Amino acid sequence: MVALWLGLTLWGDVAEAAVRTLKVGFYDNPPKLTRGAQGQPSGSFVELLQAIAREEDWTLVFEECRWAECLQRLERGELDLMPDVALTSERQARMDFHVQPALLSWSQIYRSPAVNITSVLDLEGRRVAVLRDSVQATVLQGMLQGFGLRATLVPVESFADAFAVVAAGRADAAAANVHFGDYHMHAYGLRSTPVVFNPTRLYFAAPRGRHGDVLAAIDRHLLRWSADPNSPYHQILRRWAMPPGLTVGWPAWASTAMATLGGMAILFAGLTMWLRRRVRQATEDLQRSERRYRELTESLTDVIWTLDPQTMRLTYVSPAVRRLRGMEPQEVMAQPLEAGLPPQAAARVRALLASRLAAFEASGQTQSEPVVLELPQLRKDGSIVWTEVVSTLVRNPDDGHIEVRGVTRDISERRAAQERIERLARYDQLTRLPNRTYLQERLAALLSAARLQRQALAVLALDLDHFKTVNEAQGLSTGDALLIEVAQRLQALCGPHDVVARAASDEFVLVLVDVDGSTAAQRAQALLEAVARPYQIQGVEIGLGATIGIALFPDDGDDADELLRRADAAMHQAKQTARNSLRFYTAELQHRSDRLLKLSSALAQAVARSELRLLYQPQISLRDGRIVGAEALLRWQHPEWGSIAPAEFIPVAESSGRIVEIGDWVLREALAAVRRWAEWPGAPYVAVNVSVLQLRRPEFAQRLRELAERQGVAPGRLELEVTESVTAGEAEVARQTLRPLVEAGFPVAIDDFGTGYSSLAYLRRLGFARLKIDRAFVVDIGRDADAEAIICAIVQLAHTLGLTTIAEGVETVEQATFLAGVGCDLMQGWLFSAALEEADLATLVRKHDAAGWHQRWLGPPTLA
Repeated sequence: MVALWLGLTLWGDVAEAAVRTLKVGFYDNPPKLTRGAQGQPSGSFVELLQAIAREEDWTLVFEECRWAECLQRLERGELDLMPDVALTSERQARMDFHVQPALLSWSQIYRSPAVNITSVLDLEGRRVAVLRDSVQATVLQGMLQGFGLRATLVPVESFADAFAVVAAGRADAAAANVHFGDYHMHAYGLRSTPVVFNPTRLYFAAPRGRHGDVLAAIDRHLLRWSADPNSPYHQILRRWAMPPGLTVGWPAWASTAMATLGGMAILFAGLTMWLRRRVRQATEDLQRSERRYRELTESLTDVIWTLDPQTMRLTYVSPAVRRLRGMEPQEVMAQPLEAGLPPQAAARVRALLASRLAAFEASGQTQSEPVVLELPQLRKDGSIVWTEVVSTLVRNPDDGHIEVRGVTRDISERRAAQERIERLARYDQLTRLPNRTYLQERLAALLSAARLQRQALAVLALDLDHFKTVNEAQGLSTGDALLIEVAQRLQALCGPHDVVARAASDEFVLVLVDVDGSTAAQRAQALLEAVARPYQIQGVEIGLGATIGIALFPDDGDDADELLRRADAAMHQAKQTARNSLRFYTAELQHRSDRLLKLSSALAQAVARSELRLLYQPQISLRDGRIVGAEALLRWQHPEWGSIAPAEFIPVAESSGRIVEIGDWVLREALAAVRRWAEWPGAPYVAVNVSVLQLRRPEFAQRLRELAERQGVAPGRLELEVTESVTAGEAEVARQTLRPLVEAGFPVAIDDFGTGYSSLAYLRRLGFARLKIDRAFVVDIGRDADAEAIICAIVQLAHTLGLTTIAEGVETVEQATFLAGVGCDLMQGWLFSAALEEADLATLVRKHDAAGWHQRWLGPPTLA
């Protein structure tokens, strides 16, 4: 509790100099809050606030409301101050209070003259009136239960109702706060009892986070006035100590009796006896009041203390120090102040107290501003308890001696809560590693040190490969356990000054201190090997890989954001080339990242600005040379950058999610085109590539049907080309996705067949109508026997399953001849035609001599 000197450290809040108006809640609770003769607000709390307002130049506007309503309005900020509010932890979380109590209070039992109550045991079988739903009622009930007493609590709406119920004989006693009780008991004919409970500190309260200067000003006056018996504070309390009309004056008969000379002696004797009785009664009341205050002080959980700053010894410590530090008050006072503090805190206290004391002595003030300080203090068992210490320097006006007075409060729970909040804000709760926010702070600090010491530093972005598959196959709990073990392996390979953080779901960032590129590569390889070792999670062995991107300081960047961004870019580039690998950042990689960012931003406006268009590449029959359809190919013509290749912008559209909007535009354009083609010879169909993101949208099939119906196009004239990735490991999901399209009559083709993940067992079950042989096989016809064998197998498989085949990228007669020979149904490619504008395609279709073309390049057409 030692830290209590607290009068050192500088006080922050300063009251505003300008005149201000404060709205004050007012409710009837005499003598603290009542009405004067003309109905104006009055009472001890009102007069005390008015006295402070006069010195601070405040204007007070009292607004009447019920107690609960006043508190609600205060919390909403509709009132600026609320007097007569007891401090509780629950209220402290919702509103602000000053430090020095305005008034000490407690609850007391007041009895009917007809019953005798000298201790709490006399409440057995009694009827006690209590305020409904109040803390007072709760505490009294607990006290009765603790003594095993049975009493009937009679709920009432106010203390006045409680006293009226007793006066009317409907209750034997009433519970009220001592200020109301002592003030009103004579008017109701009640008597006070020694039964007291629920000590309370009463304050002025303000809305949370507002009027800190007002509360500070109230504290200044209360601290100064409480030390001066002739101050307004003590005058107001004395004035409201007893009700109007109840005075210690001469009896009415005394003046008359004194007028009679013959009865002078008798009168004098009577007056002497009466005065003695009144003095004895007043003395007993004073002693009882002092005893109550002493009991109240000693029952408080906060430690009250005084300190001699010259000897650094505590001159008084309240018994609450037993709970705070596990020591008796005499033990604490027998030690110097520093004995109760850790060495660093003791040095800080000693220095601040010396500085504060010198300034106070020079100021000539009688009382300093209160100072609040948080300090660790030593308990008797050697453990630490965190405390809040409020202290003030006070000068004795008679001899000039300076004393430190203070209050110490246990704030261990508050400190623990603050630490928990800090951990939540700065650390990942699953792995206990620093999160991305704390990582940036640590990295910025390490960079500052690296600049000063001219050291290199490496930032590694590590992403787990196929972690999503683990979550989906084994469940989230297994995934969480896996992440924890990965974190532990990474930490085991890092030095004491390195940093390991979890940046996202399956992404980690490592900062390696004082390493060059070669060392960073070696350590990154060790990390990859550590992550790749098998994991035993819940009895299941799991294999996992990782990919690492590396950015070096100062070569690749000078600040935290730049290095993190470039390490991440290197990691993503590594994933595109070879997983379970590492890659360093390069300027070329940054240029590509910047380019992708610009493309992503420009794509957002491409549809609205009509920068996109469709070209159509004919698809012809290898049996008879007819043009049966055309594939719609998307092109982007940017006004500044010119023509942008689909291979560059399609991946950007997919990764950003804009492929859904663009794909919807392509479908609308293609359907409108195929409607126009209905009048062309052979009425060719149109084939459109559909991304997995489009296909897996729940409303895609319904949306496509609506578009086709709106254009008046039969579903069979729009072929949807999907990549093999739509079936990757999720055959049932793929079947549920494709079934509505197939049932609606839309033909579905697998694009780039042979390069992906398709299981042959699902080809027919999933409803595919056609397999599209990838150009990677077609280009090797005549050069690679394996490629030719694969094409033969694909064609035979398709025919066995009742599917047709189409080869793309056909550029030579040799390729076309081979494809026709093995039974491939359709082809498209530069041998026949490049991708064309719709008008050029129309001309080609109308002028095309199917039989002649087939005869010229492939020989006589095959009869169907």
